[in-house]
Amino acid sequence: PYIPFTDEQKVLANSVDLEEFLRMRGEKLERVGREHKLIYYDSSGRHDSITLRGSTWFDHKNQIGGGAIKFMQEFYGMDFQTAVQELLGQTVTPLSHSPPKVSAKEEKKE
Repeated sequence: PYIPFTDEQKVLANSVDLEEFLRMRGEKLERVGREHKLIYYDSSGRHDSITLRGSTWFDHKNQIGGGAIKFMQEFYGMDFQTAVQELLGQTVTPLSHSPPKVSAKEEKKE
């Protein structure tokens, strides 16, 4: 369902400290200098290509990054509405990561 968030709510959600947010939800983080690596496992093994610093992140393997909202969309497969609600603490969805999506544009690089 569409939820009309204010600009202030969107800015607030996008500036959530991802390190703290993910730690509170049981994700494993490893300190590397001034950043943290998100450590997760899937069927292909251990992954640590995502670095976090405050409210920003970067996935070195897939060369994408951004703010907290985009992280929730990319890593957990949430839609915008759910991501904002989650970051603002309005809902708590059981988190299970979905592997980063590969866009059609990336698959067709020639």
